[in-house]
Amino acid sequence: MNFYDGKSGFITVITGPMFAEKSGELVNRCKKEEKYGGKKVIAFKPSNDNRFSDDEIVSRLGLKMEAVSINKIIDKELEKEILKTSEGYDIVAFDEVQFFDDKIVDVVFEIAYRGSHVIVAGLDLDFRARPFGYTGDLMAISDKIVKKTAYCACCGRPAQFTQRLVDALPAEDGPIELIGDKESYEPRCRSCFVPPHKVREYNKAVIDV
Repeated sequence: MNFYDGKSGFITVITGPMFAEKSGELVNRCKKEEKYGGKKVIAFKPSNDNRFSDDEIVSRLGLKMEAVSINKIIDKELEKEILKTSEGYDIVAFDEVQFFDDKIVDVVFEIAYRGSHVIVAGLDLDFRARPFGYTGDLMAISDKIVKKTAYCACCGRPAQFTQRLVDALPAEDGPIELIGDKESYEPRCRSCFVPPHKVREYNKAVIDV
């Protein structure tokens, strides 16, 4: 089954690089189901991502919806609280899912098992082009995967990678979780993305020009 029939539990994962409007896709789907499908919707977001709002999911194109801000570390008490709070909702959404710890997989699985449609959005790869958090695990248990792309900042082609920048040059290393926006990241296609092991060589060539 690759479509939601509105009767049984379902998991949709929206993923891709930064600037692919993943949050916008999530909000749009939730708002559409709420307005035209008469569905009850609730959304959650990690409290460490408050770039645009503390209590809303906000896309770069301006789409927004209210969200419950929760700790990215999901202990037993928080897990119970999420499950209790989401009871009775047709659609349960989670944004920036890559920031949550491994318990997010159990939470999403349980909510879907209870019959809700769970929609999650998050990065699939970090700036090193390696799996980010537990997005991959959620993709593995999902019913549908929506793979979004951005526009490559270098050539304009479809971008599936996120390049971290330091002083406008690709970063070789650093913390995996670094909240930022255009000042720290840009989307790149496979041809323009510079992997960590090529960064020194690439940056030296740029600086020497």
